[in-house]
Amino acid sequence: MYYEVYLDSIFLICFCMNRYLLGLAALCLPCTATHGRLWAGAAVGAAGEVSALLMPVGGMPLRLFLLLISLYGMEGIAFRCWWGRGLVRITEGLCVFFFLLGGAIKLLLGLFPGREGWLACGGSVLLAGAGCYEGIRLLVLRRKKAEESCKVILLGEDGRSMRIEGLVDTGNSLKEPISGRPVAVLEQRIWEQLYPGEPPFGMRAIPYHSVGKPAGILSGYPVKDMEVEIGGIRQKCRDIYIAVWQERLSETGAYQILLQPAMFSDEAGRHRREETELKKADSLGTEVPGRKF
Repeated sequence: MYYEVYLDSIFLICFCMNRYLLGLAALCLPCTATHGRLWAGAAVGAAGEVSALLMPVGGMPLRLFLLLISLYGMEGIAFRCWWGRGLVRITEGLCVFFFLLGGAIKLLLGLFPGREGWLACGGSVLLAGAGCYEGIRLLVLRRKKAEESCKVILLGEDGRSMRIEGLVDTGNSLKEPISGRPVAVLEQRIWEQLYPGEPPFGMRAIPYHSVGKPAGILSGYPVKDMEVEIGGIRQKCRDIYIAVWQERLSETGAYQILLQPAMFSDEAGRHRREETELKKADSLGTEVPGRKF
């Protein structure tokens, strides 16, 4: 049996599909990825996939190994993450969108029966992939905006207050090391407007690690309360810490503070109750059950 294979078409299809997958993963993961790195990662992945297809010896095990290497290189180049939990999360995200995008393309092409020859060409696959990618991207953006965007009212010194745009980031799990309180991340320029003079007492060093960025230490300050409005519902987050970030959190300026879901959960309230009990015990000279010295 004779097959005629066009390597340029295969590379182009793999290249575009990889770019779609990386773009969708970048939307949902707390990763830093530029458009240039996304295209470069897609090219590396496509080159590895074509190489695995053309491998004359080694059989299926070698081909799978080449595919894994190309996937690793694609993720590392696009997101600058080469190991750790961040790499695992990126891989999980790509797998989810691989099945979602592939299923959507198959469903879309199945709506045109009787045109197998036309649908089998590379152009139709790329066109269907582009349409499915854009549809999924818009759905993801709409859901993220509805669930994660919020309004935040911050109070500063001398009665200063600011109303800014916020984002509830599920990837933000920062905690103050001593008390375990959740930590929000605020742009430095906003913080300087709230506290143009001396910062509030009780500065803490907040260690952090972000996917695609090196680990480091942020300066965190205690805040008694902060008002957050999500979906028209207002609530207060009490006794939290705010870490100051020197750069912009959003390239487009869509938000200036990153919150985390723990600020609205029972865990934050539990930490506050435990601290209140400890303070009462210290003032009375008694011991709280479960307290370790």
